[in-house]
Amino acid sequence: MLRVYTPIAHNIYKAHSFIEFLVYEVWCKADKTPIEHKLKLNHVLNSLYKNTTLKKFKPEITEIYAVCQKLTNKEKKDFENTFKNNNRIEELCNGIVKPIPLSFLNKNLTKKIVPFFKGLYIGFLSWKVVYENAGEKKSYYDKLNLENKFIECPCCGYGDLKTIYSKGRSAFDHYLPQKHYPLSSTNFNNLVPICTTCNSDEKGEVDVLKIGKPIYYPFAKKHPKIEVKVEIDKKALQKFITPTGKLTNKISKSEIKIDFNIKDDQIESWNRIFNIKARYFGKIADNRISWLDDVRQFYRDPQININTYESAFDKVIQIDSNKHLGFLKSPYLKSLKLNSYLIKAMDEVSGNSIIN
Repeated sequence: MLRVYTPIAHNIYKAHSFIEFLVYEVWCKADKTPIEHKLKLNHVLNSLYKNTTLKKFKPEITEIYAVCQKLTNKEKKDFENTFKNNNRIEELCNGIVKPIPLSFLNKNLTKKIVPFFKGLYIGFLSWKVVYENAGEKKSYYDKLNLENKFIECPCCGYGDLKTIYSKGRSAFDHYLPQKHYPLSSTNFNNLVPICTTCNSDEKGEVDVLKIGKPIYYPFAKKHPKIEVKVEIDKKALQKFITPTGKLTNKISKSEIKIDFNIKDDQIESWNRIFNIKARYFGKIADNRISWLDDVRQFYRDPQININTYESAFDKVIQIDSNKHLGFLKSPYLKSLKLNSYLIKAMDEVSGNSIIN
């Protein structure tokens, strides 16, 4: 994550507490008592159980209760511990605790709970009695983004996020994917708005904890300031400025190298999961001409008293550093500025070179 969200106070977190009650107080305490007697202790679950329009909820939780009635006390405790452990999202991300695989549980139980939990995010959170007591996903999404002032994706730093002025909202990403961690499907510590590219195109259903290295927690209280470092190979300079105007070849990743000011497991995991370096390279390669042309145009502007290209680089870097893609544009231009050959060549042609 290039940046992380500051958590907000919202009733949406109550939604997961209803599921916690179902697991801890109903299923893990299954005995000869009828399930409806246990559900009476939670008015939301009791209302859902009695709602005849919900075709699947009552039979599913009843079937799971019947399975749990046959479990040993140890098997029930294993279920409770697995649910609790696999919802410790921050600690799982930081590598403090390890996920417990569902294969550790009773096989008959696993067959029932996996499809149930996977269906909760779409069904459960949209049921009237749930959002009346816990709030709607859209209201939480709008408040979260407004208070964090995020317009671009905090994961990659440039992907579009829908705002309060958009129709609908961007999808919540199950940071620990439902495919591998269905027990946390309604846990909003595990639900984070990121752009479609980060969510679907790159991460998808990859088990982000599989390699065993820490990953960034998207709601961390402390997060390092990540800065992109760009190194332009000297051999590539001819592909940016050529007095003859000859068209140039495609830029390769060895000619524009991407790195970060931090080197640790979380940076490596972020890059691996979301393909960050390759995507940053692509953005720079796509914009390399226009960004360098911004410097050239600034140098040529008669209303601006700029006498050297070096000064023009400094001015564009200063002005654009906080704009969209500025976190990539600035280190790119800084790297170019460090190449005395390029500055000298641009000064020699007095802005008349053709940039390809």
